[in-house]
Amino acid sequence: MKKILQLLLLIPVAAISIFIITLIAGQFGVYNFIGEDYDTSPPTGELHVNGYGIIMEQGNVNWEVKDGEFVKKRVDDIKTIAQKEKIDLPSGEDIGFSYIANGTVLESDITAQLWNNNKKESITIENSTIHLPNRKGTFILEINLVAEQGTVQYISTVNLN
Repeated sequence: MKKILQLLLLIPVAAISIFIITLIAGQFGVYNFIGEDYDTSPPTGELHVNGYGIIMEQGNVNWEVKDGEFVKKRVDDIKTIAQKEKIDLPSGEDIGFSYIANGTVLESDITAQLWNNNKKESITIENSTIHLPNRKGTFILEINLVAEQGTVQYISTVNLN
């Protein structure tokens, strides 16, 4: 009877030991079911106009996807990439902007500019809302996301009408 009680007492100790070993192994990447594996690629930028989402082109990117591992993209000719798609926007109106992050973006700062003949003009962006100027013309819209993970530039050609 004494031996049976000793064996019964070993079962919880063995279970706890196996659990602790599994947790430690999971911390070192041996088992992936304990910790989540997130996609931490650079986020996608999206404009919101009249209920529609419009994906913007990515320009320059410097984004940390894992400790010490980066996605880096250098664009020499922004105009060529921006002209892949032209977007019609209402001048003088407010439009939305969001980024779609598969991982977690902790702190971020977003700025917006319009390019006209290589001159950059800052435009207001507050609470994910871009305030478009009240004038007509074709411009390059540049939006820059700065976060703990790095920077991403979004660009598109826009027709303000």
